Amino acid sequence: MPASFQPKFGHAAEEFQRYRPDYPPALYEHILAQITESRRERAMDLGAGTGMVAGHLIGYFGEVIAVEPDAGMAAKIAELFPRVTVRNVTAEECAQTPESVDLITIANALHWMEAERVFANARSWLRPRAVLAVFDRPLPKTTAAVDAIALGEFRGPWKPHRDERLGKKYVWQDQARAAAGFELVEETKFSYVIRMSPADFAGFWRSTSYGSAYGLTLSDPESYWRNLESRFAEAAGNEPIAVDLSPTLILARKA
Repeated sequence: MPASFQPKFGHAAEEFQRYRPDYPPALYEHILAQITESRRERAMDLGAGTGMVAGHLIGYFGEVIAVEPDAGMAAKIAELFPRVTVRNVTAEECAQTPESVDLITIANALHWMEAERVFANARSWLRPRAVLAVFDRPLPKTTAAVDAIALGEFRGPWKPHRDERLGKKYVWQDQARAAAGFELVEETKFSYVIRMSPADFAGFWRSTSYGSAYGLTLSDPESYWRNLESRFAEAAGNEPIAVDLSPTLILARKA
């Protein structure tokens, strides 16, 4: 693993697994519709986190490989999804037999990667005309009152802990569209609004790299997160919060 890799989430793997909402079913259906059942031998999920996407794929592919460089996150995948083959390595340094994979997914992770190296790997690993699916979603959007609280934390205590790569809005889409050796199939945005309790909404921010890193600096992080939950609850009138998590999917085939 490159010396430059710095784990961001392993200390918060439990929160990541508990509080990160899944992607809409329609997104998974859209991806699978591009792959015939006769070409579902192997799938790889790069930057797999706690295995959310890999867990969906095990019902459709003979083998699913989850590539996750953070040891804490990789351990959580192995715990939750014993049928998934876990590789604790970066997508840049991972090794895989050429032309042996039918689907590669990258979900909410390309911004952490060296895109050109990863896409070159993907092109090598995929069989001819196999599918690359890259998808991501923006930060949650809710009501003005609730968003204002999150924005205050962004500009305040979380700011020193935010990696500069997180501020490059939409760069991942440009990178995916321009991936060498691939033909763009489609780019689709899925409308996806879910209702979250104030506790779960606070938990989402607790699962982020910057929120969790800030929590590590506190002598009593639980009090901080309880207070944030209470502020969200008050701003939402003690009702569930409607959260917009609409993702964008870019599908491409190996040329």
